[in-house]
Amino acid sequence: MKKLSALCGLLLLGTVSLQAQDQYTVSIDLTGTENDLLPVEVQLPPIAQDSIEYHMPKIVPGTYAVYDFGRFVTEFKASDADGNPVDVERLTDNRWLIKDARKAAKVSYMVEDTWDTEKENFIFEPGGTSYEYDKQVYMLNTHGFIGYLEGMKNTKYVLNVKKQPGLFAATSLEALERSEENDHFSSPSYHELADAPVMYSKPDTITRNVGGAEVLVSVFSPEGKLSAAFVMDEILPILEAQKEYLGGTLPVDRYAFLIYLFNGRSGSGGYGALEHSYSSLYFLPEMDPETIAQTVRDVAAHEFFHIVTPLSIHSEEIGDFDFIDPKMSQHLWLYEGVTEYSAMHVQVKYGLTSKADFLEVVKEKLRIRDRFPKDLPFTKMSADILGEYADYYANVYYKGALIGLCLDIKLLSLSDGKYDLQMLMRDLAKEYGKNTSFRDEALFDKIEALTYPEIGDFLRRYVGGSEELPIADMLKMAGISYQPEAEVAAVTLGGIGFNLNDDEQIYIDDLDEINAFGEEIGYAIGDIILSVQGQALTLASFQNVVQDFRQNTEEGDKVIVEVLRDVKGKLKKKKLKAKAQLTTRTVYHVLDYMENLTEEQKAIQKAWLGND
Repeated sequence: MKKLSALCGLLLLGTVSLQAQDQYTVSIDLTGTENDLLPVEVQLPPIAQDSIEYHMPKIVPGTYAVYDFGRFVTEFKASDADGNPVDVERLTDNRWLIKDARKAAKVSYMVEDTWDTEKENFIFEPGGTSYEYDKQVYMLNTHGFIGYLEGMKNTKYVLNVKKQPGLFAATSLEALERSEENDHFSSPSYHELADAPVMYSKPDTITRNVGGAEVLVSVFSPEGKLSAAFVMDEILPILEAQKEYLGGTLPVDRYAFLIYLFNGRSGSGGYGALEHSYSSLYFLPEMDPETIAQTVRDVAAHEFFHIVTPLSIHSEEIGDFDFIDPKMSQHLWLYEGVTEYSAMHVQVKYGLTSKADFLEVVKEKLRIRDRFPKDLPFTKMSADILGEYADYYANVYYKGALIGLCLDIKLLSLSDGKYDLQMLMRDLAKEYGKNTSFRDEALFDKIEALTYPEIGDFLRRYVGGSEELPIADMLKMAGISYQPEAEVAAVTLGGIGFNLNDDEQIYIDDLDEINAFGEEIGYAIGDIILSVQGQALTLASFQNVVQDFRQNTEEGDKVIVEVLRDVKGKLKKKKLKAKAQLTTRTVYHVLDYMENLTEEQKAIQKAWLGND
């Protein structure tokens, strides 16, 4: 009965007419989602053929994984303008054949909440949907509940939403009208509609103008630990830096940060974000505000740069994305790699992080890149990222970022410090822009025409070819020495192996490589590490705490590690103490700023990393 009454209630939304218009009119009822099923009604544009398919996405841009969103659709029906049924046949998870389609005026169906599903192939939360009626918060990825008629993706959409009073819709969609109980939004095409998530919650929002763009931050924090105002204060410096990095203005007029915090363990077992052209959606654990803010800063630095790629620079595979039978572009090095590089580079160039810390980030990229095949052409991996090379996707954030680094230095070297990677990106955006796509196979030639023959050679050898990136040569141009490996004496936490338990606590699960310090301090298998030198050790803080220990602890310093240890079946706190010891070990990817630089190295380093 709840389902039936909810569907009937859709007819009360706004001024929905059943006369055919040259647009889709989508109506949803958030007040009818108590059973985790969202009722959807789609008034169709005129159909000029005998039969037509209605599609839900198999995959959406930015996810690089097949999710089959149609799996969550049930009770799919079609009807004419008088409410009479029109015959429909379900062809696959994502396709419905509407027969006698000229008569079809609307379709209606129910869509299951993906966050609560028990289906296999769980959708990572930032790409899914959630209807939490009791908490009055709804995370609505439009691609999760709205589809399109085959061949009619470029038709206008109007979205009508019935909601509980007091809820606010945070989104980058254009609002036609907002009221206490109904909202109305518009989108020029399915491409743009599917690229614009909506978060409904009790309003905690703030807006700021940055580089000509209206930036919105909206936060849902169940325990009230985080506020939109706090997040805006934390990310504003990096947004301002990114504005300068992109030439002083932003290439968008609006942008929305949608931040949802959760308690406990997530359905996917992880957390993160999904980028969109005009927004990004964050799914993060509710921790202390400083930790969350750092996570948002780190992720936002990457996601925000997607306003350049693929919004303004993209291939035909993205510009006319096939949601049912997607073809992947060869250029993930550009979309994700250059974006990741820009996110780390902007912070050092504009003084938001130190030059020493920047080298640590580069070192981490090199270290993790080593886990992947080095002779696999990046273009080949990208083109088959949904197939044979699906397990290699993460390398876009490592080798992809290093490609960006090498290109930036190479461009600066060839131009005597006057032309860099960001200038190239701006030139490509002018050449193509939001509404013009490049051909995959023509991109290297275009970049060569805009820059230098040496850049075309670099791309063909190291991105399209199997040669290993010339990291040492590139860094040397900028006055940085590089050694693939070296023997060094350093302070460590003891050569112990870490793991994560079901409560997301970090514990010791391996003592096979324990060193003298580890033995002296007295670690035991199963110890849950609570803090190191007074700093709480959590999944979110792990990297920063360990890095701080290594950089700021000297031989002979007193070290205190607080643990929870199982003593006769009971967990008891215990403080482990010892003096720090130097341990000789092999370290990989040693980077240092060189002394006695040549004038050319000084110029390139200054142009690349900014003033001291």
